[in-house]
Amino acid sequence: SPISGTVMKRHVAQGDYVKTGDPMFLVTDLSKVWVLFDAYESDIPWISEGDRLKFTIQSIPERTFETRVTWVDPFIDAKTRTVRVRAELQNPGGELKPEMYARGTLYSTIAESSDRLLIPGSSILWTGKRSVVYVKVPDRESPSFLYREVSLGPKAGDYYLVADGLQEGEEIATNGVFKIDAAAQLEGKRS
Repeated sequence: SPISGTVMKRHVAQGDYVKTGDPMFLVTDLSKVWVLFDAYESDIPWISEGDRLKFTIQSIPERTFETRVTWVDPFIDAKTRTVRVRAELQNPGGELKPEMYARGTLYSTIAESSDRLLIPGSSILWTGKRSVVYVKVPDRESPSFLYREVSLGPKAGDYYLVADGLQEGEEIATNGVFKIDAAAQLEGKRS
């Protein structure tokens, strides 16, 4: 054989007749493997080639592997609404096997280099098409909050990117937003 590796599939049995060019075996070199992940559609804006990726394998829980993203599928799977993300990894001892389950965390270079504001999802009151936050009024003895509509960008984990409506340094309510809104409604204020 002109190549070496692991036989993944056998197309012939002993005694079969084969013609020149017919495939007899599928042989794969497992010294370097691909690790494929499904990323949710909402995560696509944060993923790019070269991003650092840490992952664990279900059957090797005591070990954490680290590599980089080498390819992001340009198409979304219509049924699962996910996109395939591929990383490549050296596998000299053959520890990683085809079809193993992996769970990973991607460290986005897009998010790290962004100077835009992120706010927790718990601070947002969803009112149909509008997104509302309550901004703390500075220099008051008792905490007071003002209603503010914001435009949001993509979701990043439990956070949302703020496209418009907030400035750096402003404080917002991160919990109890519904309670603040209910109190505003009872007082006849904008809600």
